[in-house]
Amino acid sequence: MQTTTTVAPKMEKNSKQAPAKNRTSHITEAFEALPLVEGFPLTTEQLWDYFNKACKNKDIKIRKLSVKGEGKKSAEDGPKRITGYNLFTKEFSGEIPEGAVAMTHKAAAWKALSNEKKKEFNDRAAAENLANGIPPKAKKVTYEQLTENYWDELEKWASEDPSTRGPKPERPEKKTRKKKKENTSSDSSEMSD
Repeated sequence: MQTTTTVAPKMEKNSKQAPAKNRTSHITEAFEALPLVEGFPLTTEQLWDYFNKACKNKDIKIRKLSVKGEGKKSAEDGPKRITGYNLFTKEFSGEIPEGAVAMTHKAAAWKALSNEKKKEFNDRAAAENLANGIPPKAKKVTYEQLTENYWDELEKWASEDPSTRGPKPERPEKKTRKKKKENTSSDSSEMSD
C-alpha cells in the first residue's frame, strides 16, 4: 500500500494576498448581488436606504458602517500616540514562563513596577510623542476640582460690587451614568405564539 502526501505550495514572501473581507465589504457584496436575483424587488440603492434607516432606528439593533478614515489612525497617517506601557512591553526583556501568554505576563510585570519606574516610562513616551508632533492629552477635570473652582469663583463674585459683578457662577452638576433600560417589552411573548 502506497501513501501519498500532499504538500501545500509555498507562498512567496513578496506576493500580495487579497485583503481580508470586513463587515462593510460583505454587506456591499450582498447588496450588489441581491438585485441580480430574478424577481428581487429592490435595487442596491433601495437596500442601502433601508439599511441606513435601520441604523438610525433605536428599536432596531444594528450597527452602522464605519466610514474609512474615521476613528483609528492607519500607518499612513503618521506615528501614533504611545504610552509608557507601550514602551515597557516593547522593551521587556524578562523571561516569559513556558505556557504563559506573553502580553498577560508583560501586563502583570507592568503592574508590579513601582510608580517611579512607571513615571520614567511615561515621561519617555511623552517626550517621544512630542518629538513626533503629538501634543500631550489634556487632563480630565474631576467633579471635585470643578466644585473647588466654583467655590473660589463664588467667593470672588460675592466680594465684588453687586452693580458690576455680573451673573452668579453656576454650580457644577455631578454627571451620573445612565442606567441601561431593562427589556420590558412583550416581544418574547409575541414570538412564542
